[in-house]
This record gives sequence, C-alpha cells and structure tokens, in this order.
Amino acid sequence: MIKNLPSEKEIISKWKVGDLDNTIVSISCLTYNHEKYIEDALKGFLIQETTYAYQICILDDASTDGNVEIIKEYEKKYPKLFSCFFLKENTWGKPNRREIIKPYYDARNKGKYIALCEGDDYWIDPYKLQKQVDFMEENKEYSMCYHKIIIPNKSLNNKIFYLQNNLSTTFMPTCSILFKNNKILINKLIYHSEKVLSGDQFLFYLCSFIGEVKFMDFIGGVYNQNEHGISSKIGVRSMQWDLNRVYMFAKLIKLAPIHKKKQVLMDAQSSLFNALEHSISKPFLQFKLDAIRILLLGFIFFPKYSLFRIKTHIIRKKV
Repeated sequence: MIKNLPSEKEIISKWKVGDLDNTIVSISCLTYNHEKYIEDALKGFLIQETTYAYQICILDDASTDGNVEIIKEYEKKYPKLFSCFFLKENTWGKPNRREIIKPYYDARNKGKYIALCEGDDYWIDPYKLQKQVDFMEENKEYSMCYHKIIIPNKSLNNKIFYLQNNLSTTFMPTCSILFKNNKILINKLIYHSEKVLSGDQFLFYLCSFIGEVKFMDFIGGVYNQNEHGISSKIGVRSMQWDLNRVYMFAKLIKLAPIHKKKQVLMDAQSSLFNALEHSISKPFLQFKLDAIRILLLGFIFFPKYSLFRIKTHIIRKKV
C-alpha cells in the first residue's frame, strides 16, 4: 500500500526550521470508520514538501472497519512522524470525552500551528502546508487561514469561499484550515465546545477573536461528504442542528471580545430565527435566558432584520 512516498528520513532531511522535538505544524486528524478514505489522507500528509518540521497526530474513535490496521501500517513505517491514539470505545457525545482524548490534544498542541484534516478528506497540493505556514509567519496579525477544496462529483461556485462579514455563511472546509496554536484559544475550544455540534465553526469564531482570518486562493484538498459526518447524521438545518447553533452562539457571545460581540449577536439572531421556524417554544424552553437575551438584543441593534424575520415567519405559517 505504501508506494511512491518519500521515506521518513527523506522528509526530515528537508526540514530547516524546527525538529522532532520542536514541531512547527501539528497535523490533526480525527477519524472513525474511514477505511475507504484514510489512506488518501495519510498519503496527503506524507507528500507535503515543507521546510518546517511537522508531526501527524491521529485519533481513531474506536473504528469497527479496517481503519486502525491501515493507520498502524503507516505508523510502523513512519514512527517518528506519527503520534496515534486508538480508542477502545467510541466517545462521540459522551460526557467524559474531553478527559478520554486529552492525551491526543496534549500531543497535538505541541505545534506552533495546527492543520486540520479528518480521515475522510485528503490533501492534493504537496506545498499546501508550506504556503500556509509561510503566510502565517509573514503576517503575524492572522490567526487562521484556509483555501479552496474540491468536492467529488460536485461543481462549486468560487464565491462560497470568499470571506464575508458572517463567518457562519462562508464555506471554510475543515481540511483547509491551519490556525495559530494559541493557549487561550485552545483552552476555550476544549472547555466550551463539548456540546457544540459544529465544533469546527466554533473554532473559526474563536480564531477570529484573536486575529484576522485569511482566504488563500488555491485548491489544496478534497472534501468528502459521507454518512459518518455529523452534518450527514443530523442534517444541516434540522431542528437539532438549528437549536444547537443557538447554544453555540450564546457561548460565543460570552467569549467574544467587546469589538466582536455585535457581529456575533447578528449571527446568533439569525440562528435563533432559524430555530424558531421549527418550533416557537423549544428555543426558549431549552435555552431560556440565552434565547431571550439574543432576541431582545437583536431587536435593539438590528430592528429591521428582526421585523423582517418575524413577518417572513408569519407569512410561512399562513401558507
């Protein structure tokens, strides 16, 4: 299986900045039952032509297919590059998940930057990491960058990648993300995102709180949508999804710096109205003060938008 790839020695010999004990980039890969895709992901990591030291951190959440065996074969050939964690029981949705996967987070957080790629996605540009790290090193005011991707059998309009005021409506594929390993950011991510379904978007907002976010105009990877993804299991714009986003934005409003709170409030209000389209009562029964606070502050700062959404909701109900 492992053919036409550089050896571990060849990869390390190209590093000019950092070493095995001083990692510049930690590649973070969460995976579960990705037997069909994981080898492409691993090869995408190993083809990276970079002068920066990097490590590959993988967490397998108790896969029941052949995922683990494939990862172990690569780990055996590249023992200095791989830090792998194989769980015996699936931790998704469990209250003690944070404690169980702490060793993985500890290993991942050694890098100056963290690059994300889940096990069903993969990188196709061998200079992806080099481009992103070079940009981040030269532009210290940025906390995160991302790039274009390809979705198999799907045509994408390039406009969806361009960063708008609203982060929640900008397409930022997880496998394109590289962000600054900031201790405060990481702590907020670990301790405040446990019940958040869209953990990647939660991260994007946290990054925007500590620096600028950069869109890099190149195609760096392939993004697969499969049945094991959270959005596929629950469904984007399902009641559970929209209700959870109210919860997420309530958290983000509290965590946001003063100059970012108004923008987050706008995004929170939009999510609340989306949830209200499913049920008038559930957002207020489930989140009580948070939902009321978002609604009232929304009326104060964005009265026209609030009235527009209410009128739209009434019209839809009549139809």
